[in-house]
Amino acid sequence: MNRHTFQPLASRGRHVVVAILCTFALSSVLSVGLSVWSTARSKNKAVVVEVAGRQRTLAERYVEQVVLVRQGERADPATIGKDLRESGRALLDGGTAPPIAGDDDETTLPAEGDPTARAQLEQERRLANDLTAAGAAILARRPVSTVHLTAGEHLSRGDAIEKLRALAALESNMALNATRTLAQATDHNIQDLIVLQAALGAGGLLLSLLLAWGLIVITRRQTAHFRSVVDASTDFVMVFGPDGCRYVSPSVSRLTGREGTELVGEALFSIIHEDDHAAVRTAAELAEPHELVCRVRDASGGWRVLEAHVSDLREDRQVGGIVLNARDVTERMQLEEELTRQAFHDTLTELPNRALFRDRLDHALARSRRSAEPLTVLLIDLDGFKQINDSLGHDAGDQVLQEVALRFLAAIRGADTVARFGGDEFAVLIEGSDEHQAIGTAGRLLEHLAEPVSVAGRELVLSASIGIVMRDGATATGEDLIRHADIAMYAAKENGRASYEVFQDEMARELGALLGIEHELRLGLERGEFELHYQPMYELSTERVIGVETLLRWQSPTRGEVAPARFIPVAENTGLIVELGEFVLREGCRQAAIWHRDESVEQDLVTWINVSPRQLSHGGLGDTVRDALAEAGLPPHGLGLEITESAIVEPGMNGERARRELEELHELGVRIAIDDFGTGFSSLGQLRHFPIDAIKVDQSFVQGAETDAKDATITSNLISLAHALNVVAVAEGIESEAQLDWMRQFGCDTAQGFLFARPAPAGELYKLLLDPPAASPSSTAVA
Repeated sequence: MNRHTFQPLASRGRHVVVAILCTFALSSVLSVGLSVWSTARSKNKAVVVEVAGRQRTLAERYVEQVVLVRQGERADPATIGKDLRESGRALLDGGTAPPIAGDDDETTLPAEGDPTARAQLEQERRLANDLTAAGAAILARRPVSTVHLTAGEHLSRGDAIEKLRALAALESNMALNATRTLAQATDHNIQDLIVLQAALGAGGLLLSLLLAWGLIVITRRQTAHFRSVVDASTDFVMVFGPDGCRYVSPSVSRLTGREGTELVGEALFSIIHEDDHAAVRTAAELAEPHELVCRVRDASGGWRVLEAHVSDLREDRQVGGIVLNARDVTERMQLEEELTRQAFHDTLTELPNRALFRDRLDHALARSRRSAEPLTVLLIDLDGFKQINDSLGHDAGDQVLQEVALRFLAAIRGADTVARFGGDEFAVLIEGSDEHQAIGTAGRLLEHLAEPVSVAGRELVLSASIGIVMRDGATATGEDLIRHADIAMYAAKENGRASYEVFQDEMARELGALLGIEHELRLGLERGEFELHYQPMYELSTERVIGVETLLRWQSPTRGEVAPARFIPVAENTGLIVELGEFVLREGCRQAAIWHRDESVEQDLVTWINVSPRQLSHGGLGDTVRDALAEAGLPPHGLGLEITESAIVEPGMNGERARRELEELHELGVRIAIDDFGTGFSSLGQLRHFPIDAIKVDQSFVQGAETDAKDATITSNLISLAHALNVVAVAEGIESEAQLDWMRQFGCDTAQGFLFARPAPAGELYKLLLDPPAASPSSTAVA
């Protein structure tokens, strides 16, 4: 005899349940549907019966209306006749039966399908047509005998009105017959529906009883085999009584590699982690808490994490204990731990990230307020890291950051926290250290960083700028400390980098002032508060003004005249120098074009405009210059660009792009000069190949040549270097006749300075261009 294997919720059981539900649903749907259909049909029939019945009334009303008209009274038999005919048509073919004043509303009727009723309605419609035709003849004073009757009626001779009444009676009788036929059909439909619904109800009940009996049989089988369900489950079931564990499911045995009989009583706790014993015992004795997590040793000796739901079934006589239903969540817990680690750690260096640093800083602040112990935050920014990424690639940059993280960890105590904020910015949290110890830590960080690191076949020496802030006041927040450390770090960068600075309140005030200047700079650009001044450049051999240098001036409505040394660095740091530089370029070209169109001004006059390194690295300088020349109508040879030494030797793609743009502009005819030559780092190899037209010797050497032999030697050599490169040498900042004499002795080509003229607006400079002073030792400076 074959034994059927037990399948929990087998398809047969489900099918029986579904079949019962479907039977009840189908019976209900059919019953309700038939009821709705029959009711709607009966309603329609009732409306049809009503309209058919009113045909009698309309026929009689029509005769009365005709009589009234014959007697000279006011009446409207034509409308009644029209309603009579249209109602007859709607009863037969379906459509809208017209409303009857004071009686019925407009009614929509279905077409009649019953043959008997349809024949009666057709005859009724013909009679209605004959009736209205006879009435129309009477009203027209014509004999009724002239009317062609279509319904086959035979009227005796007599009075016309009597004949009309006879037609009305025939029409009423036919309408009455049709009404009876329709009513009888409705009664038959209702009787049939009652019988059908009774049959459906009885059949559905019988089938449901049979299916319910089958469900009971299947349920008994499932109950008898329920233990098989538990045994096959992957969940872990443990039942506890007063004497300890009374039952463990086979899944527990499979996990631990031990038989269920070996785990009953107190033996179960031998596989539970000792740190979880108390929680499991509490749950097994008190059914509290309802959810718990515990660790169980598996067959391999490792620990698996179980998440258990606790059910108190001690009052259930079938169980009589506390049941723990658990499942293995080891992989899920490991994934959660990994996600948490990723959320609070930098993936590249494995250091804590900004979020974890802020959390530790907030806790450290709370401890510091309670204990009054000092607390220090260091913010570290690597110097020149962008050049490493640009020149060696981001992979090399990542290696550098990983090495930096290891060195920082080696430089701090185990209790301190070092974190990576992002990019090349790091932070260190030191608890229980005073300012002296914090400075010592900063020094160690710089020392560890200064050791050469080998990356991509290159030996690199790194440095950093460090800002240090101590906890100041009980109300200081973590955000305050980070912001102050950031201010101190930028102060270290301003002071030459590769150093540290301790935060002072004056730094915040100065930063606030700089931020104020930045805001006013943006407003000044929008409001047109900037203008250009021009300083002439003299050719010493001919004493002619051969060029002018364009200088930006700012007249602030709140600060008055702001010195360029005050606002230009702010513009450089914030990037506003790009917008300011574009303004200077367009305005300078516009003014230069005016002078070039003036025949009284030297036609070879060159207007020189300073270009910031930020403008060059930003890209698009070539397009901006070409647009400015085109807008102003200035020929390219009338414009000169002054660039710094660092701009032409900048490494990486930005430097290559800047040099390429300058070369294209030089080929177009724009002059190029190296400004402040001698004060920066120059590559003579690049200068030799770079297309430049002039070298401007910095004023610090020019002014020092008068009193310092070294400065005189440097100045002389720089001028000689310019001539060796076949470019013009320009002396900047000449303020005395002695300085001018020295420049002439050194063979300098061109000079500018207060000795000749101070920078002035275009209108004032125009007078000087028309009548320039002699560039001689005896010349008088133009104020």
